[in-house]
Amino acid sequence: MHSHGFSWDDCPQAIETLKNLTLEGYTSMEIVPILSNVFNHLFTLKSIEGARMRFGCTRFLVARDTSIKLYECLKLPLGDYLITCDYHSPYHSELWINRALMIAEIFGLRKHIIAGDLFDMDFAKHWPKKEGEESTELDMTIEKCGSVLNMLRYFDETILIRGNHEDRITRMTEARIQARHIIELISKEIWDKQFKYSYYDKLYIGDDWLVVHPKSYSQLSGSTAIRLAEKFHRHILNAHGHFIALRYDRSGKYMGIDLGGLFSAEKTGYTSLTTTTHPNWNLGFAVLKNNHIHLFNDSTDWEYWGKQWGKK
Repeated sequence: MHSHGFSWDDCPQAIETLKNLTLEGYTSMEIVPILSNVFNHLFTLKSIEGARMRFGCTRFLVARDTSIKLYECLKLPLGDYLITCDYHSPYHSELWINRALMIAEIFGLRKHIIAGDLFDMDFAKHWPKKEGEESTELDMTIEKCGSVLNMLRYFDETILIRGNHEDRITRMTEARIQARHIIELISKEIWDKQFKYSYYDKLYIGDDWLVVHPKSYSQLSGSTAIRLAEKFHRHILNAHGHFIALRYDRSGKYMGIDLGGLFSAEKTGYTSLTTTTHPNWNLGFAVLKNNHIHLFNDSTDWEYWGKQWGKK
C-alpha cells in the first residue's frame, strides 16, 4: 500500500465512497482502513477529516451505533455444491442419501449445503403423537442419527441452515438448548472439523442464488419458491415443502426450485397414519455446478448415472 500520489480531485470514486460511508454513519476512524484498502492508499485520520470538511461530509451527521446487533446471514462464494434438505433423520431414506453421495462423487463435489431439517427432533415435537405413532426420546436421536452425520465425512465442508425442525429444540427449551448442541453431542468430531451451522433459515451463494427453508408454505409445488424469487430477485432453492418443482417467475429471469428431500415418508408416523388431500411428498436434491442447477428426483435416469459412477 503506497502513501503518495493520491489526489481527491483525480479520484471521484473515492469521494463518492467517502460520502456514502459517511451517510451510513461510519466515523472518520472507521473510514480510514476502508478507503485505504479499497484505493490502495495510506489514508490518515487527519486526511479523512479534512476531506469530509472539504466535501461537506460534516461531523454533525449521525454516527451508527455499533452496539446494536446487525442481522446478516451467511454468504458463500459462487462455487460447486451438493444441496440437500429435509432428511428428518432417523426417518431418512438410505437410498436417497446414497444417491446424493453417488452424484457428489460423479460431479467431484466437496462442499455440501443442507437446507434445514437434518434431524426430525421428534422428542421436541409440539403436537401430541397420534395413536400408533412411534414413541421417541432424545436417546433415539443419538442412537439412530449418527449414520447420517457419518456420511458427511465425505465432504470437506457441510453447512446446515436452520429449518423448522431445528427450531423445535429452541422452542422447547426457550433457546437454552439449540439444535447445534444436539449435533455436537452426536458427533463432536464432525462438528469440529467439517460442519458449520447457521442460525438463519437462508444463505446466499454468489450473486444469483438463495437457499431457503422458509416459514412460508404452500400446497402448490413451486409456488413459495416463485414468490421468494420475485421478492429477492435471485434463483431460489427452496426446502420445507417436500415438493419437486422448477419454474420461472413472471419476468422469465428467475427460477423457483423446490428441492424435495431425503426423508422416508413410510417412516414418518404423522403422514402415514393420517389421510389428507395434501399432495404426496417428493424425494430429491440438487447440484450447483458452474453456476448451473441440476435437479435430481424420481424422474431422473438413475440407470444412466449408475453407469457413470466409478468411471475415470
